[in-house]
Amino acid sequence: MLSRLIIKKLALIDELEINFSGGMNVLSGETGAGKSIIVDSVNLVLGERADRELIRAGEQNASVEAWFDSVPDAVNAILAAQQIETSGELVISRELSVSGKNVCRVNGVLVTLSLLKEIGETLVDIHGQHEHQSLFNEKNHLKMLDSFEPEIASLREDVAKSFAEYSEALKRLRSLFGDEGDREREIDILKFQINEIREANIARGEEEELLARKKRMNASEEIMRALVSSYESIYGAEDNVLAALKDAAAKLRSLSRVDERYENMAASVEEAYYSLEGIASDIRAEMDSVSFDVGELEEVENRLSLISALKRKYKDPAVDGEFIANARQRLGDLLDSERLEKELSQKVRELKSVLYEKSVRLSELRRRTAESFSRKVVSELFDLGMNSASFSVSFNEPPSPDECDFSADGIDTAEFYISTNRGEPEKPLRKVASGGEVSRIMLALKNIAADKGGIPTMIFDEIDTGISGRIAQVVAEKLKNISASRQVVCVTHLPQIASAAGRHFLISKESGETRTNTFLTELYGEDRVAEIARLSGGDSEAAKEHAREMLKKSAGMSV
Repeated sequence: MLSRLIIKKLALIDELEINFSGGMNVLSGETGAGKSIIVDSVNLVLGERADRELIRAGEQNASVEAWFDSVPDAVNAILAAQQIETSGELVISRELSVSGKNVCRVNGVLVTLSLLKEIGETLVDIHGQHEHQSLFNEKNHLKMLDSFEPEIASLREDVAKSFAEYSEALKRLRSLFGDEGDREREIDILKFQINEIREANIARGEEEELLARKKRMNASEEIMRALVSSYESIYGAEDNVLAALKDAAAKLRSLSRVDERYENMAASVEEAYYSLEGIASDIRAEMDSVSFDVGELEEVENRLSLISALKRKYKDPAVDGEFIANARQRLGDLLDSERLEKELSQKVRELKSVLYEKSVRLSELRRRTAESFSRKVVSELFDLGMNSASFSVSFNEPPSPDECDFSADGIDTAEFYISTNRGEPEKPLRKVASGGEVSRIMLALKNIAADKGGIPTMIFDEIDTGISGRIAQVVAEKLKNISASRQVVCVTHLPQIASAAGRHFLISKESGETRTNTFLTELYGEDRVAEIARLSGGDSEAAKEHAREMLKKSAGMSV
């Protein structure tokens, strides 16, 4: 359940906090006050696409933070898989910046936007203002039906896996037997590429070694000067270090007749002499090896250029053997195409048969599910005052294996058919339903989906579009009934729905000297009466008395 929402620097909102409760919560207010910004904020914090234009003018960042209580087991499983700790309370936050950067956190842990969306789909179902249009798109009907039966999801996943295997085998088969000229050209190219990599014979670590050699050669003059100077200091000059050490050792040894300690000192100096003499020998050998050979440098640079060119074409030929392995596999396929054609053709036939069998099972399950789904929809519509409605799901004719247009979703197309008047034949939903009917049909489908998915919170942004009068009261009662088993948050302009809620928030807009701000106030008592009267179209005492009656009736409404 969504318990708290904190919004900062978003659109007309400077800072706003809403504390929701279980049951039914409504938001009302004048047009343009910012009611839909609240819904947009929930969408943002649950991973929907962000528009930088939503950031408040003059600000660099905007943020939304949502707190949830009584988190579903499905969400806890997702969090456990990501090693995110939870103690029954869940805090999700998202920060937007004008640079386009998004920072998402779950219980303080940085997460990806895709994970945020995965969690959000399990926590909240949101009906936006423009979602009615999705009901007219028959491509969405199959998804709605599939969500009604959990068994469909696993079978559809199995079909999608088989479809991917079948498509890959078919693609490979078709790639072998294009234009003969194209085939010969591809064989020539593959042979050239394989031969080019093989002849280059690049060893692992060779590039690094060549770069080090090039660096030494380019610095050879500097290296030689340092080596010569060091050698002269140790061995070459008249007053070199070795001569000084030799003289010191002799003088110390001459004192050994006075005190034997000087003999030990002389031995230590001689040890240093011989050690330094060895170093001088090493420096001399290094001097002999350091030379600047223009031809050798050119050879190193040419080799480095070859390696660089091959890396651009084939990643890293010395380390990544994937390219050449694939090239050899492809060349073998092309050269042995007759045998491979038979093998692949047989494999495609087998995979197609398996895919068709699974798709038929999925289709049969969908058609069985459609019957119970339709009964459930009719029951929901009856509760919403559409007493004469009938509803069904129309499928395409089951195709034969050779006629199938396979997809990851199977072999079915489906469309919702409805009749809203007794005695009238059912017709496609997109051709029949009026605005008010669409609102009720969408509410019915949303309630069914939430029941099946166990989603604890439902948010409706003006689900009441196109309805009024008696039907508005019916929808209000339905929303209140839904709120008995899950949290409902509803943006509304209808007094019937506003009066049915347990909690009522007023969204208002105020213009100061320099800025316009959106504010939120929870309504109680006569303030709530006044707002419901305004929604009814007046502020007279009669309108207020009617509002009081609506609130009284709602308080006694059974759920």
